[in-house]
Amino acid sequence: MPAEKSRPSKHDAITRAAAEMFLAEGFDRASLDQIAQRAGVSKQTIYSHFADKEALFKAICAELTEKLTIPLRKPLKQNADLRSILVRFGEDALAMMLHPASLDLHRLIVNAAARFPELGRAAYEAGANRMLADLGALIVERSRSGDGFARHVESERAAVLAEQFVGMLRGFHQARGLLGVDPAPAEALQAYVAGCADLLLRGA
Repeated sequence: MPAEKSRPSKHDAITRAAAEMFLAEGFDRASLDQIAQRAGVSKQTIYSHFADKEALFKAICAELTEKLTIPLRKPLKQNADLRSILVRFGEDALAMMLHPASLDLHRLIVNAAARFPELGRAAYEAGANRMLADLGALIVERSRSGDGFARHVESERAAVLAEQFVGMLRGFHQARGLLGVDPAPAEALQAYVAGCADLLLRGA
């Protein structure tokens, strides 16, 4: 193994530079020469860490997805009532969806989906699917104790409710962000999330 490959600073410099270039230029226009120059390394150094540009691109998408979904992997607070949990969960999820880096990653993966369909699947599993699974399990659990629900909710119904809730959260907010439209004020977003929680509980 080359000595420089074992140095984390080299790897970090490459991934930072690659993330900046891919987000700014897309997969096709970003070149390894540009990435190497921005990272302050040789192109051969990049090849000592990644097999080719495609492997580097996939690694960057995976790292960005993992980083951006950290708030959604926090354990849901079990000592709060269901509505409070839904509101907090919804605020974290919507904030993640509207984060500039998340919007950039969304554009990047959508544009590259035809070439790398596995990237879209991986992003879905790490983001939306994780949200849906955790939320569905919470709905089933809380319905058994009567928290927020008048009757027990089966897992299939809970999965539908979870998807409806996350879909409501996304609404047109993410579309506005992707199109460069100014987001709603923070107070309006908080009220919107609370309204989504109330609709979920009434619809159950």
